[in-house]
Amino acid sequence: MGMEVCLGLRLTAPFWCSFRDPSSSNVHRTFPVPPPTTLYGMIAAALGLRQDDYSRRDEMRFTVAIESAGEAVETYSKWMKAAEGPKGEEDKKAREAMRQRGLLTPDESLWISTPLIRQKLMQPVYLVGVLCLPKVAEEIAEALRRPFFPLSLGENDDPVDIEVLGCQEPFPASGPATGVVSGVQEGGVLVNLPVRFHRGERGRWTLERWLATVPKPGFPVSVSQPNLVSCHGQVWEFEPIRESALAS
Repeated sequence: MGMEVCLGLRLTAPFWCSFRDPSSSNVHRTFPVPPPTTLYGMIAAALGLRQDDYSRRDEMRFTVAIESAGEAVETYSKWMKAAEGPKGEEDKKAREAMRQRGLLTPDESLWISTPLIRQKLMQPVYLVGVLCLPKVAEEIAEALRRPFFPLSLGENDDPVDIEVLGCQEPFPASGPATGVVSGVQEGGVLVNLPVRFHRGERGRWTLERWLATVPKPGFPVSVSQPNLVSCHGQVWEFEPIRESALAS
């Protein structure tokens, strides 16, 4: 780990938050913890970076533990999607069938309703570790105290209270783990967390993930992992190092 330190943050959602899988469509289930993409986005907003600015992503690695899971609820809403006008006889028949089933608005404009189910977590509390150089940790801590943009956790309208806990030097530890650990482990919640977005050819984005296990609050997971560390009262594992970062 060299000279890196772990900056500790306590994140409290005063109302609710949601961390949906980017690949989901009409059913937005939430991860039990904020994934690294969400945590970096929050810090990037505090630093004043653009929404798609990943230039500082390799300067930090994340881990997280659940202090209070909150309560999971589901919300239901209806989206109105625009449909194309009929181009032939078959399309006209299909449109008329949808109109008779009530899928088009009364004025027969081409709108189709679709349900949206979104899972939210009510008032959870998380402990986050950010592994980085001391200078970067100081910059992040100052930015979180005086953020450039308003900060949220998950959705843009989900506010978050942040307590900066300071820096500690992580040291090797053995299980049981109280925070996120890599791989499939017995006794926790299996997640496939989004880690990074990569811009590829023709501007297309690809997603890198981290298969990990999240221990439930008060129920540590017995594991034997070589990368476990202890800091800020937790035993956990930081997200894997990016291969390109290792090469450099």
